[in-house]
Amino acid sequence: DNPQNLRTGSFSLFAHDDWRATQRLTLSLGLRYDYMMPPHDADDRANLYDPSTGAVVPVGSGNVPRGGYEADGNNFGPRAGFAWTLDELGRWVVRGGYGVYYNQGALATSEGLYFNPPYFNLDVYFPVPGLPPPTLQNPFPPNFPVYIPQSATAYQTDLQTPWLEHWNVNVQHQIGRGRAIEVAYVGSRGHDLISARDLNQPAPSPRVPNLRPNPLYADITLIESRARSKYNALQVKFRQQMADSLSALVSYTLGKSTDDASGFFTSAGDPNFPQDSRHPEAEEGRSSFDVRHRLAASLSYMLPFTANKWVRDWQLQAVATIESGRPFTVAMHPDIDASNTGRSNLGFGNNDRPNVTGDPSLSESDRSETRWFDTAAFSMPSFGTFGNSGRNTLTGPGHRSLNLAVIKLIPLGGVRLQGRFEVFNLFDTTNFDLPDAFLGSPTFGQILSAQAPRRIQLGVRAIF
Repeated sequence: DNPQNLRTGSFSLFAHDDWRATQRLTLSLGLRYDYMMPPHDADDRANLYDPSTGAVVPVGSGNVPRGGYEADGNNFGPRAGFAWTLDELGRWVVRGGYGVYYNQGALATSEGLYFNPPYFNLDVYFPVPGLPPPTLQNPFPPNFPVYIPQSATAYQTDLQTPWLEHWNVNVQHQIGRGRAIEVAYVGSRGHDLISARDLNQPAPSPRVPNLRPNPLYADITLIESRARSKYNALQVKFRQQMADSLSALVSYTLGKSTDDASGFFTSAGDPNFPQDSRHPEAEEGRSSFDVRHRLAASLSYMLPFTANKWVRDWQLQAVATIESGRPFTVAMHPDIDASNTGRSNLGFGNNDRPNVTGDPSLSESDRSETRWFDTAAFSMPSFGTFGNSGRNTLTGPGHRSLNLAVIKLIPLGGVRLQGRFEVFNLFDTTNFDLPDAFLGSPTFGQILSAQAPRRIQLGVRAIF
């Protein structure tokens, strides 16, 4: 019984000015301030775990604010940029910029207000010798002999607003009429990103039972602003504006993104939850969305037929994408608590990892959907210990696709109609999903699914 009734508010102030210092140099300067109030329940109908007392208390009492944390009033974001024309003809331009940006995220983080007893109870039942199995009529038998402690949620009381430093420098050169090539370096650093860990995780031990620091509770999810990220990329782009019925864009990115959590919730290939909550900094690795190489090309071409209205105004559009694979984490099967440190609800039990004793990567000729990596390189760690395998250490399949559209433009008074014949994944390329990466699964190392095959679509679009 935990209906969500969140309320919040925010305001921002900014000042900005563009200054043309010379005929060839323009400076852009600005400063922004953001203030976001912590979301709270309109009726204060929520409880949170208070680490100072070791108990769940009503929000707005003791050391627990109404929203779980105090407002961050220090969100100043400076911005600076420039555009410098190098030659008199304006064919060479250098641009650059730096800015600080604060995240005005959704309310998902503050839903943690509602995952505490008594409004939210997590009851776990399993077969016990001599006890009749649970039934739909009585799924929670009161005489269950095993005590299952409740989970809880806590907030870092001085939770910071996540912020990002972003910078870029690029050189652009005009080639002929309507064509340009651009080379850029782009970088960013993320600070105080929202993440979570188990505040009540015990040290790994073979002792049974391995008691938690606060044995009155199971896992205690601490929501905090500790995560960080880093991104660097070389970007090359060629663009041709519409000329001779043809426009085109070709771009290539060589990039690398690293962090210690790629999201607040579990994402494809990674639980985004630390194996050892006492040392979350050990989670540093490739981001779950990291793509090392990406090439994208698109074109639009007006077919040169004008004999009559039936062959006139036909357009061809195409988009091609080639990119390398995303990383993934090899983990223990969720049913196996190898470290004997308990389960985390937010990590969905996927936080334990195996030992790695060799190079699990396979050459491209040896990889297949039935054996994407060398499963023999991973082994079960000793009971009561953490595995030494890292986060996002392996790379999944890449992606290739070509989408094609043939469009007929049909003028109709003040409305333009488009008849569209579209083919997605024209060559029906099989783009595999990530493999099963859970040690203990019967399909460990195998790819069990793929993305969409070729699709053909007919449609009409009205533009007005």
